[in-house]
Amino acid sequence: MSKSDDRHLSVRAIIVFYREFERMTRDADISLAQYRTLLYLKGGAKRAGAIAAAGAVKKPTISAMLSNLRDKGWIADEADAADGRAVSVALTAKGRARLAALEEKLADRIAEIVPSAKLTKLLAALSGAYVSLTATAEDRLKDIESQFIG
Repeated sequence: MSKSDDRHLSVRAIIVFYREFERMTRDADISLAQYRTLLYLKGGAKRAGAIAAAGAVKKPTISAMLSNLRDKGWIADEADAADGRAVSVALTAKGRARLAALEEKLADRIAEIVPSAKLTKLLAALSGAYVSLTATAEDRLKDIESQFIG
């Protein structure tokens, strides 16, 4: 198998994992979009505009999602630390627990799919990719927030 084949199969594997994760959350009390939002909030409270920008969605879309997450008790509003007149959204203890439970379930699914002999290497590679991606994502988010939020 050529390097090109490996690269293409790797991309396909990511898409298949994503499809599996979508399937798992389809009938659950949490969607992948909600998971991404909770994960973003794990880093600290954010304004709705910043959450919308990070998720590349419009503010009405994020407002509806945040309302749903509030109703579930997974997030709560709090005064913005930088501007007391503004409101930020923060992850609650219940939200952190739901986030952790979903991550455990998704990780279990990876372990079910990948042969155990290859799992350790895959998890190390994915962890390394996550660290790299989040480092560059933070820079991109700062650019987006400065352009659209001020």
